[in-house]
Amino acid sequence: MQKIPFSRLKKIFNVKTKEELVNYLTKSLGTLGQGNHFLSIEKGSDNYVWLMIHSGSRNMGNRIADYHHKIALQLNNDFASNIPDKYLAFLPTKTDLKVAENYIKDMQFALEYAYENRQRMMKVFAKAFKKIAKKKIAETINIHHNYAQQEHHYGKNLWIHRKGATSAKKGEIGIIPGSMGTSSYIVEGLGNWKSYQSCSHGAGRKMSRTKASDELTKKDCNEAMKGIVFGGWGEVSRGRLKGSADLSESPLAYKDIDEVMESQKDLVEIKVKLTPIANMKG
Repeated sequence: MQKIPFSRLKKIFNVKTKEELVNYLTKSLGTLGQGNHFLSIEKGSDNYVWLMIHSGSRNMGNRIADYHHKIALQLNNDFASNIPDKYLAFLPTKTDLKVAENYIKDMQFALEYAYENRQRMMKVFAKAFKKIAKKKIAETINIHHNYAQQEHHYGKNLWIHRKGATSAKKGEIGIIPGSMGTSSYIVEGLGNWKSYQSCSHGAGRKMSRTKASDELTKKDCNEAMKGIVFGGWGEVSRGRLKGSADLSESPLAYKDIDEVMESQKDLVEIKVKLTPIANMKG
């Protein structure tokens, strides 16, 4: 567990007291969030039922990234570092190692928070499922995505940033979701060095959220979810499409997961194919 000074945390989370901070952090624990975060019940090709959760750090990671990005921009300006885009700002470790160490500690704190968040949700999810199925959990897999960690590649110690990607070291078990209406996969990493021992985090989008809600139809999206229990489509809450059906998480907005898996067959080996039975989006 990371120990982060309150003087830094209050700036990151825009609070004045420790009580405010504790309230902010505890009220979100055990909650799903929104967007592509989900709970699902899946039928496995191994004849097991799988309970799957995709969630994050409940905006903590975003706040931490924003805080340290502003520091990076200021330092790049102070040292006249010529960056082609403001989103490529970096923390200059050779001139101020402390700022980089602070970022790593804060990021690790967010990863630990996200892990605890998933644990709490899965405890409730599994308890509810056991009441119906009268079965115990046989195995648990827990992985991170969108993070950085130091690894040894090509004879060097490097910081590997996996954005939209997860670790796929030799023998490592991973999860690659498709969409709320398509297959997902439990995989085993092949340790491919060319990909820095990584694979995709999921199928990936083929159209933006706005484009999906603008161009897709409820009829086609309902057809794509045929045979799967889900809560229907919500409404777009803001912008030009406010009040219209929110189809941003429709299976039709995502790439073909089987094509994606075929394209990375040199990165992972499929162990279990999961077929959705029920899905709840955040």
